[in-house]
Amino acid sequence: MIKFELYWPVKFIFGTGEFKRAGVEAKLLGRKAFIVTGRNSVKKLGYLDNLLAQLKSNGISFEIFYKVEANPRSITIDEGGRLAKSLGSDFVIALGGGSAMDAAKGIALIAKCEDNVSIWDFVHCSEKKCKININPLPMLMIPTLPATGSEGNPTAVITNPELKQKVHLMDSHLFPAVSIIDPQLTYSLTKEQTAYSGVDILCHLLEPYLTHFGEVPLKDRMAEDIMLKTIENTPLAMENPDDPDYRGLMSYSGTIACSPLRQMAWNGKAYLHWMEHCLSAWTDVPHSEGLACLLLSWMKYMKKYEFFAFRSNLFGEKVFGSKDASSHIEAWLSRLEVKTNLTGIKDGLIENMADTLMDVYSGGKDYIELPSGDKIFRKDFVHIYKGAAGK
Repeated sequence: MIKFELYWPVKFIFGTGEFKRAGVEAKLLGRKAFIVTGRNSVKKLGYLDNLLAQLKSNGISFEIFYKVEANPRSITIDEGGRLAKSLGSDFVIALGGGSAMDAAKGIALIAKCEDNVSIWDFVHCSEKKCKININPLPMLMIPTLPATGSEGNPTAVITNPELKQKVHLMDSHLFPAVSIIDPQLTYSLTKEQTAYSGVDILCHLLEPYLTHFGEVPLKDRMAEDIMLKTIENTPLAMENPDDPDYRGLMSYSGTIACSPLRQMAWNGKAYLHWMEHCLSAWTDVPHSEGLACLLLSWMKYMKKYEFFAFRSNLFGEKVFGSKDASSHIEAWLSRLEVKTNLTGIKDGLIENMADTLMDVYSGGKDYIELPSGDKIFRKDFVHIYKGAAGK
């Protein structure tokens, strides 16, 4: 078994109806809240008004930052962080999906920096393996989407549209202080949103599972159970949107699947996510949709590597009772009615995405080394992108 360290300093409050504790928990973090959210849904659904009422009853003042977009931009995060600093906000609340939570982490950090510092400075610092030496404002996360897991991890994914880069910033300083995970806040999700949430949850575990080199039976079994439940439960949640058990299982699985537990004792990496990040950076496709479009092409192509083929067969046997895992995943995606191809994408754009991937993730080499010691080259990523585009 490989060596690992686990650090997970988040207070989790999980359960239907637990949103009512937001005001009390917020009061433990500060008196001036900076609320980070999207532009429409949380207001229309009444979640924002509920939160504001709780804050008022606990004597907490607040500022609302509505500007977060899907695939949050570095310039938006910089603006939010500087505004929070100028207002003297002493903690940050994220109310929304992964974009709101990722943006909140960046805003909490920039609020403690000099005005000439951009979040993108830290993104590049992260890629060079240096550490953030600034304590961000404390954060309270309230997810309304059961997919990204940002409520339980120290990662923020940030897009720079000028550079056509979408990169993860990961540092232990970015753990939220508290996360309130109330499945009831996900009841309003559409079938499509629920389906893509299931895809995201599955991919968070499937890609490190398939790319791990070696044997860790206990960890594998934990992941297999969560993946199996995600595959079984997602269609049920789509058809029964108000069911607390189906929604609760999705929320629980989503938090665990992209938590520090995900990488514990595995050496597999997020190669599929890297490919999707480059796709989103160039096309602005929603993250989970991008994963669904790339997943089958990636699984089929990567079986050329012996260790990956072994892990894929193991996954198929354990979860489906058949070694042909990709066929079962294809059938599942079809049942979810999600998009599974990049039809219409041009070759020139594929070349651009492959260039970006190598620039960001290869460390200056012409290949990326897999845990097995095998190498994956730029041409391999091009092949996977083209496979997803039906070329």
